[in-house]
Amino acid sequence: MRKIILINVILLFGTVIYSQTDSLEKAALFDKLKAKEIRQDVFAETLSKWKQTILEFGRYPDIPLDQNKQAHYNFSYEFPGKLKDNLFARTLEWLAINYGLVPAYIYSNAGDGKIIFRNSIELVTGNTCTYTSIITIRDEKILMEFINIGYQTFYEGEYSNNNWVPERTIEFKITQVFPIILKKSTGWDSNLNLLKATNWVFNTEQENLRDYISTYDNTYGF
Repeated sequence: MRKIILINVILLFGTVIYSQTDSLEKAALFDKLKAKEIRQDVFAETLSKWKQTILEFGRYPDIPLDQNKQAHYNFSYEFPGKLKDNLFARTLEWLAINYGLVPAYIYSNAGDGKIIFRNSIELVTGNTCTYTSIITIRDEKILMEFINIGYQTFYEGEYSNNNWVPERTIEFKITQVFPIILKKSTGWDSNLNLLKATNWVFNTEQENLRDYISTYDNTYGF
């Protein structure tokens, strides 16, 4: 079993987060060498090309994982002085404003402080990212999670080898994207950009919720 790198522990809600990293990408390639599934020269050439790709890309877009190696984003915040009912109402407002989600399309339980919904967002890569979000609310605290992450990619109809291939939508999970290093090197950049775009979207979404609640009183306190 490959070693998983522990990167963070959220003590507030007791959730442990791991991460898919550049180190695990290289470990996956080394596993192939140890299993004698690739030759030493292929290993060295691939590793060299990978290091150059990451150098040009900037850095590997780490993907947070849970203990079952499934993508699992966790963001927690504290809002001193804000009670659960207030935070719950503000979160529902934010969902309605940003996603057009109304109570009929989400699960919400004010008593438990739970809001759960399924959503999709188009990425700059042209893929549509689908996910489930779980928001847990307590007095002065919010935990926002993104799980069940996958993608949908639309392909227009085209001729291939004198045969017509009709338009189609391909669906795949985020965990099918990595290890990228074991895929064709021609697709490395597109896969790295896909993970980078996913990180950006979820980080932006959680920041927007946090900012909406933090600035609510200043915006609407008239």
